Amino acid sequence: MVRTICLAVLAVLTLAIPSFAQSETQPVLTVLGKGTYEARPEEAGFRATVSTDGRTLDAATKQHEERASRALKALQGLQADGLTIEKSNFRVNERRVPRQLTPAEVTQGRRPESLVEGYTAVTTFSVGMSSLDKLNQSISKLAETGLFEISSVQFYVRNERAALNQARRAAMLDAREQAQAYAEPVNLKLGQIIAITDGEARPIDGMADLPLRRADGPYTVQIVPPATLEFSASVNVTWRIGENEK
Repeated sequence: MVRTICLAVLAVLTLAIPSFAQSETQPVLTVLGKGTYEARPEEAGFRATVSTDGRTLDAATKQHEERASRALKALQGLQADGLTIEKSNFRVNERRVPRQLTPAEVTQGRRPESLVEGYTAVTTFSVGMSSLDKLNQSISKLAETGLFEISSVQFYVRNERAALNQARRAAMLDAREQAQAYAEPVNLKLGQIIAITDGEARPIDGMADLPLRRADGPYTVQIVPPATLEFSASVNVTWRIGENEK
């Protein structure tokens, strides 16, 4: 009885396998679409770094506390111009110098060593500017304090997601245009979309470097924001295809 049931199950499976293996797969077309979108910069951001050197850890941190307090006050004084302190970070780094090995140590195969020469306390403020009209004026004021190191400025739009979605729309339209370019010359018909795979979407770097400070005269920053910021996106799209009716 058991043998009869097993044979019956095997017969059902044997009948099911050929119908699945013989099913036809419809041809498909997959293309990679790319798109860009441009928007005017609306905000800026930069890092303002304050650093203090000391021979000992205690000397570096105590002197730095006073400098960092003055730096914070200078930043807060520019809040009316649209400056905001987004976050700050404090760290202490060792300053090391190589120690010269003696001939005997070299002969013994000693590895080069370094000695702690001192310490550097560092506070980095991440700063945002909501008013680009006051950007040069604000950075110039910070530079005149002699406390900050500012090397570059990054520009942004307020709604980056919306800009990236515009680039994605452009990428999808590009994918459809490419698919039509492939299909039409050989009399193929684009059918249903069966797969969409999101690619990379990102803003292109919108950064401007600060000019070097001159040794004489006041330091006036003249940063020209980019006319537009570019956002790019890509997408893989797969269509079913078939021949057009003649």
